[in-house]
Formats: sequence, structure tokens, C-alpha cells
Amino acid sequence: MHDGDSHDTDTGNAAHPERDARLKAARGPSAEDEAYDIRIARDGTWFYRGTPIARPALVKLFATVLRRDDAGDFWLVTPAEKGRITVEDAPFVAVAMTADGKGRNRRLTFRTNLDHEVEAGPEHPITVVHDRETGEPRPYIHVRDRLDALIARSVFYDLVDLAEEHEARTGVWSKGRFFPLDQGP
Repeated sequence: MHDGDSHDTDTGNAAHPERDARLKAARGPSAEDEAYDIRIARDGTWFYRGTPIARPALVKLFATVLRRDDAGDFWLVTPAEKGRITVEDAPFVAVAMTADGKGRNRRLTFRTNLDHEVEAGPEHPITVVHDRETGEPRPYIHVRDRLDALIARSVFYDLVDLAEEHEARTGVWSKGRFFPLDQGP
């Protein structure tokens, strides 16, 4: 006999965690998905609830599901859930660079703090944003899917050492493309 309370039964509207997870995965992440207490500091350190994540393999795993939306927000996205995270500057840091060749034939390869390797060129441009007040440069290289790496200061100095003039700008070549490092006219 039904007394008006809902009861879980095998034939009614029973709670089925496995089925519910499959349904959520099928529909994808929703706008109601939560914010995670995860922060990526400017130096590339990942924090969970204010504590650095000490396991590099875990950080690399999280990085594989990192996404950036059209509004510029960062998300960890899996088939079953989606959570917003805080990124202070860029999610990765370019910590090393190698240069092969000279001039237009030069190839610049960057390695990030999470061991991504990208070669600067049309798919992985270098951009430099200059602070409006101080003029201080903040250089980046595109890694993937709207995700950039902040180029570490020491690596930027290495870039500046390779700089040359082209069409009244100072910059570097990689894969036949010129990337200005200065503020320009």
C-alpha cells in the first residue's frame, strides 16, 4: 500500500547510482556543475584546498582534462562532472627552451613544467602582453585548446638574446614566423 512517501524499489523511481552516472556522462557537463577548490598559481604550482599538490603524476592527469571556455574560465572536465578552477595567470609555465637553426629557419621548442613540448610556430604562437603602467612584458606560448604557458623569466631572457630586427620590430623567428617581443609602435 502506498502511503504517499517515495520508496526506492526495483521497478519504481529507484536510485540507481550507476545508471545516474551514465546518464550524467551522456548529457555532458552542465551549467550547474560546481567550483573545485583547486588553484594554479602564477608559478605553475597546483593547489588543492590551499595545499600544493605534491604528486606530479596527479597534476599531469588533471592537466589532461583542463579546458578553457569562451568566457576565459578554466574547468576540469571529465565525462561525469565539470568543476571550475582558479588560474592566477596561465595554467602552464614554459621552463626551458631549445633553439635550432638561425633567422627564418630557426625552430624554438619549449618544455613546460608538466613536460609538454611545443614548437613555436603558426599553431603555437608566442605572444607578449605588456603591463600598461610598467611596460613589464608577460610572454606566453600557446600550448593547446586555448591554454597557454607563461614563459618563465629566465627563458624569456634567452629569447631576448636571440632577438633580431624585422620590419621595425624586435622579435624572434620560429618555423618561418616572426614573433615580436617588443611593444611595437
